[in-house]
Amino acid sequence: MNVIAQSALSRYNYRLPYRKIADRFEQLHGLELSGAATWHATERAARASRCEYEQIRRQIQQADVVHIDETGIKRNGEQAWIWTFTTENHTLYAVRESRGSDVPAEVLGEDFAGTVICDGWMAYPAFSDNLQRCWAHILREAEDAAEKQPEGKPIYDSLKQLYVALQTRLESDLNIRERAELQRVARRELESLIERSVPDGPVATLLGKIEGGLDHWPTFVGEPAVSPTNNAAENALREPVVLRKLIGTLRNDRGMFVHETVLSLLATWRQQGRNPYDELKRVSRNNEMISRDQAVPAVETSG
Repeated sequence: MNVIAQSALSRYNYRLPYRKIADRFEQLHGLELSGAATWHATERAARASRCEYEQIRRQIQQADVVHIDETGIKRNGEQAWIWTFTTENHTLYAVRESRGSDVPAEVLGEDFAGTVICDGWMAYPAFSDNLQRCWAHILREAEDAAEKQPEGKPIYDSLKQLYVALQTRLESDLNIRERAELQRVARRELESLIERSVPDGPVATLLGKIEGGLDHWPTFVGEPAVSPTNNAAENALREPVVLRKLIGTLRNDRGMFVHETVLSLLATWRQQGRNPYDELKRVSRNNEMISRDQAVPAVETSG
């Protein structure tokens, strides 16, 4: 169990190549292993943890609010995507060849009833109407447009002032009716913003994005549990992005399976304040006991 747990942690917590993991086993414990052996130990950790991976998926499927984001990753040199689905207490990664709405439909279920917090990628409105578009994204884009085109400066200022004003107003203990009224006010402000006449260029593109998400920018005003930004999902993708730079490419389906499973379990355990090493030993031990029980055939006795 120790070898399995330490192999997975060395790879995914400490980002070591499998060859160096084997070297550490020999240096620290006098245990001679090949790089391939440490890979197989990490794969065993993933397979032992897969039931808990599915439990995380079920918890997220039942959540009221889920942050989603995705970034590119290579699979055998070809383009693939690693998606993250994160809530307050659970994070799940899924490596898929698709960047379309079929992925959230597969992971969350087509009847998912919660609110999705996301960026402006078209897969999200294709999956759900109940969205919160990320204000951090649109404010960055507005600031960039203002730097490129003079007409963008008053639009960026108005957008930022609206966001700050909404945040300030929400610091009061508003009731449902007051929140609904504030949400209508926010929408009217956004509508007046997109009615401005501007020449073609970055500012026109920005206003098009604001208009395209008109129903989804003020969701957080009416729903107290919803964050106005997708920072949680962006933060969850940081570790896979670092690993992507080190690993380069996942070689096959087995690599994808290990990658998404171990990353999900480690992220979720960290969120819940659990010790990853102890948890890896636990799931490996439980899996070993189940495998041993299943390997023993039932013995019939005659009366």
